[in-house]
Amino acid sequence: MNLDSVRELKQTLATKVLAKAKTGLHALAAQPMPDADAAPRTFALGIAPDGKGFKLAVRIQRRAMEGSKELAAIMKQAKGEVDVRYIGRVVKRAAVNFRARQRPLIIGCSVGHFKITAGTLACFVKPRAGGGVAMLSNNHVLANENSAKKGDPILQPGLFDRGHNPADLAANLADFVRLKRFGTNLIDCAFATIAPGVTTANTRLSGLGTLKGLGPSTVATGTRVSKLGRTSGLTKGRVTAFELDNVVVGYGIGDLRFDNQIEIDSLTNTPFSMGGDSGALIVDANLRAIGLLFAGSDQGGSHGQGVTYANPLHVVLDTLKLDLAL
Repeated sequence: MNLDSVRELKQTLATKVLAKAKTGLHALAAQPMPDADAAPRTFALGIAPDGKGFKLAVRIQRRAMEGSKELAAIMKQAKGEVDVRYIGRVVKRAAVNFRARQRPLIIGCSVGHFKITAGTLACFVKPRAGGGVAMLSNNHVLANENSAKKGDPILQPGLFDRGHNPADLAANLADFVRLKRFGTNLIDCAFATIAPGVTTANTRLSGLGTLKGLGPSTVATGTRVSKLGRTSGLTKGRVTAFELDNVVVGYGIGDLRFDNQIEIDSLTNTPFSMGGDSGALIVDANLRAIGLLFAGSDQGGSHGQGVTYANPLHVVLDTLKLDLAL
């Protein structure tokens, strides 16, 4: 299929086949889910390559849906031109391991709101309206899943990595996009203004080189990418789907729906991302910034190690009215 045909098909299926699933998600999103496979997860729909054309990417988040009538309807509507993969439960990338204090601050280091564990500093940015250098990461890293307030301390390293307030104060929360418990999310992002006296290495990509700027707004399937994260460090992968809708991600505040996401698979037999890598910057082979990592699964992928999800960086920067600080 050509790209426009796949996009039209995806929209049609989201309206007709996934409509009931969306209603269920709204009704159950705020309730505890002790049984991971009982959460209202169904299919994520996106776009995958097919030689010189494209096909519908179908990502199954519950085993029970593999033989479902909904999947059969999708397959029939797509006339078999589908890339179907089981990815299991997708969760935010929370903290796991310890990471060191960094001065100057660098891309990929451990950071976090003073009440959370730890995540990753994506990159350095500047508000378009003017102001000093700030750090970019996820809402759930810098704004504690909507519960923070502007001015709150951001630590480097994060609390889980033995950061202390105020000794390790690195920034103060400036703004964030609220995560929606009901409805559709597009991004999980926040930024914090660097504290006085704290230095930054704005373009250093340890082990890769120098950040070259912002990449294209549309990231093609097959694009080779890299990331620096506080837990798994430097890893390499490739984009396996884009414009992926209905990705349901587990958070502390409930299971949240995300649309228009980028899916990344590892190029090795180890995961592209792990817990604590939330907020990591995704760069392409030309070291241009293209995505903001926020979630991943522990199943699926070419090696069964799970897949990673990222927000398109253009959407993040435009929504927060930021530019890269280069």
